[in-house]
Amino acid sequence: MKRATASGLIFANADDGKLKKLTANRSMASVPFGARYRMIDFTLSNLVNAGVNSVGIVTKENYRSLMDHVGSGVYWDLDRKNGGLYIIPPYYKKGIKRYTGSISGLNAAMDFIDRCGSEYIVLCSPHAIANIDISAALDFHKEKNADVTVIYKNDYPPQESYEKIILTLDGEQRITKMTFTAGEEKLPFGIGVTIIGRKLLMKLIDEAVGDDLVHFTRDVVSKKLKTLNVYGFEHTEFIAVMDNSHTYYQASMALLNRDVRKQLFNPERPIFTKVRDSMPTRYGTKADVTNSIIGDDCVIDGTVKNSIIFRGVVIEKGAVVENCILMQETKVGENAQLNNVIA
Repeated sequence: MKRATASGLIFANADDGKLKKLTANRSMASVPFGARYRMIDFTLSNLVNAGVNSVGIVTKENYRSLMDHVGSGVYWDLDRKNGGLYIIPPYYKKGIKRYTGSISGLNAAMDFIDRCGSEYIVLCSPHAIANIDISAALDFHKEKNADVTVIYKNDYPPQESYEKIILTLDGEQRITKMTFTAGEEKLPFGIGVTIIGRKLLMKLIDEAVGDDLVHFTRDVVSKKLKTLNVYGFEHTEFIAVMDNSHTYYQASMALLNRDVRKQLFNPERPIFTKVRDSMPTRYGTKADVTNSIIGDDCVIDGTVKNSIIFRGVVIEKGAVVENCILMQETKVGENAQLNNVIA
């Protein structure tokens, strides 16, 4: 199957409310992660690694930092004459209400969906950190002659995630039931990536807008399990779904595990990000760094343990930073002590 027959659509502001302080001035898609990345880097890279060369990013608000980060898409090889990267800002016209859910976001993106001409559309939320083999999922979708394929993980489902989707599947991986509440046991749950035919998507959006529906999966797909061929494709490797500040902290700390890094930063499916031409990090004679990830252009004169340190951070003499996430250009003063802090 030609990978160029698929285009991607990313909902930049999905789940913003779950990381309230981290998304006060930015979208979920542009939340920093892992010392040098933004959350959208993983979603964009997953699409590009599958040969998707046309991607629309549906925005709602607070998208200045996102636009600054993705630019023309050059770092993901999406600066193209044909296809490429498209920012879809919120706009209003007759029949489109303020972006209140995924259906109004899809309706605002109808022009992109119509013009891209792809056979399939991959719908993505950037709230999950994972290295997903979308190429294999596309092949599965075609093999099963599916109308819709939901990528899922069999694990403990997030408790507060946007449009939480709990799946019941038969032996052929066909989804027979969707529910939207879960206990604390391991269950198959959707991770925010759905593959659907472009023409079918446009038809369903038109119907949903006419019926004044809000959420695409909850209000549309789950109601059509008997009339559409809806399948699940399992993602078996590491994934972290951000549904509150605690899960963001846990996911960041998980990067200190070598096995997690191997799964997330698979060299066969690399994760791309915006390149910054900055100096290497400088370590003072009294610096003591243990089990930490350190970005470029930092100045470390103190002690750092079990922490994620972004670009341009300064940690002065005598300072102790332990179990922390310090974002870009944070400064820790002399003899200060930080423990379990997101700054």
